[in-house]
Amino acid sequence: MLTILDWAGHRPENRPRAVLTVGVFDGLHLGHQRLIGEVVERARRKKAASVVLTFDPHPLSVLSRAQAPEVLTTLPQKAEILEGMGLDILGRLEFNEALRMTGPMEFLRDIIEVKVQPVEIVVGPDFRFGRDAEGHVDLLADWAKSVKAVVTEIELQKRDDVLYSSSHVRRMLKMGLVDAAALSLGRPYRLAGRVVTGAARGRQLGFPTANLGEVAQLIPGPGVYAVRARLRGESHQGMTSVGHNPTFANQYLTVETYLFDFNDDIYGESLDVDFVGHLRGMDKFDGLESLVKQLGDDERAARKLLASRG
Repeated sequence: MLTILDWAGHRPENRPRAVLTVGVFDGLHLGHQRLIGEVVERARRKKAASVVLTFDPHPLSVLSRAQAPEVLTTLPQKAEILEGMGLDILGRLEFNEALRMTGPMEFLRDIIEVKVQPVEIVVGPDFRFGRDAEGHVDLLADWAKSVKAVVTEIELQKRDDVLYSSSHVRRMLKMGLVDAAALSLGRPYRLAGRVVTGAARGRQLGFPTANLGEVAQLIPGPGVYAVRARLRGESHQGMTSVGHNPTFANQYLTVETYLFDFNDDIYGESLDVDFVGHLRGMDKFDGLESLVKQLGDDERAARKLLASRG
């Protein structure tokens, strides 16, 4: 079972032997998974704990808020994926001004070495750490020797012409290309939120929708999508509309999910939406009759697509 630690506040009585990696790992795409899979496998062979130390929030939200990317994966989502991979420990390290000013050797001694006994550190290409990214792999390797650890570099940029990059995933999602994003992620993109009160137009049209609010992640580009939603621990098929609803001239972006064969009151409940496939763009309709017809067509297309994806 995965243990989640507040890294800064954690005070271990005995530092565990550990194979670890450090990074943001937003998206936890297949490149990240390959690297972390190496951590898990190498830790098992060495009878050590497998550890991922992740920064939260994203460092750019402190270094340059204007350049901070929209989040792909929440900490609970990371934890769920990593537990499925067999990871032992997920450490959350708050990235703040004090951490930003921490030098590379301070980072290694005061943040890593005081918490675990590293036997191996697994990193991706061009790994940097510490104040102003002054720390590099050669410095890490020199320090590792002093604590009788080794450093292993893992290539994670792409495989079979699929690009493994959080920036690439963001670009694909913003264009509505959820299939392309899923190729890099190794799974459909998941949006988490809470069902909030909407305009209730969907119910009037015969397609009651759950309006997703309190979303802290990147929202895919405008359009209608076939989705699988998780509610109360159960999976439901459905379709999700993302956009400003031009037929009704909404001034604000909405994420509205219609769950097939479902009509419970779920206001206030948590809802996860997996974007399985793109159905169409966000269109404006002349009247309610043409809109309702299109929604019926969308439902049939979504059911067919979801059936084809198992």
